[in-house]
Amino acid sequence: MRGVLLLLAVSSVACRTRVQAERDSPVYGGVAVSGLPDIGGSLIAGQWFSKASAKYDFAFELRGTYQRGEDSPTQDGKFAQVQAGAKQITNPGHKSRWAFRYGATWFRATGKPNIIDKPGDYFGAFAGVGYEWYLTPRLLLGPEATINIVNGEGSIDWEFLPQFSLNLLFDF
Repeated sequence: MRGVLLLLAVSSVACRTRVQAERDSPVYGGVAVSGLPDIGGSLIAGQWFSKASAKYDFAFELRGTYQRGEDSPTQDGKFAQVQAGAKQITNPGHKSRWAFRYGATWFRATGKPNIIDKPGDYFGAFAGVGYEWYLTPRLLLGPEATINIVNGEGSIDWEFLPQFSLNLLFDF
């Protein structure tokens, strides 16, 4: 376990040095508590790719979410999701900022998680808005609300799936 932690620490320092030299933009990672369709958690990784202006910046972000439904005879579902897209922040360099996320999403629902009526694979798009503030010079915290517009396999109907999360992000 110590070897894995040491490897992660060394690679994050090496990655930060390389990124700063090439693009002058840091990578970030984090975790989130996720709600809807059930309660679970997320892992987040991102790379800033644009210093667009003093008013906003863009990043590529990848997020994986896992939620486990209630264990009961009528409702036993699992929910696994991957989101890939862009993140735009306002007021870079300030202690607090608005964050907007949008991109593509895929998720698999098994059993019958809340809100989702049928198990299966779902594909679509997402858009979200959140507010983040720095707790320390590298640690951010903030809530976020997201809407997923998805189509289930073998279906012609589009469904709307809201999600809420509390994100804890670390700038490497």
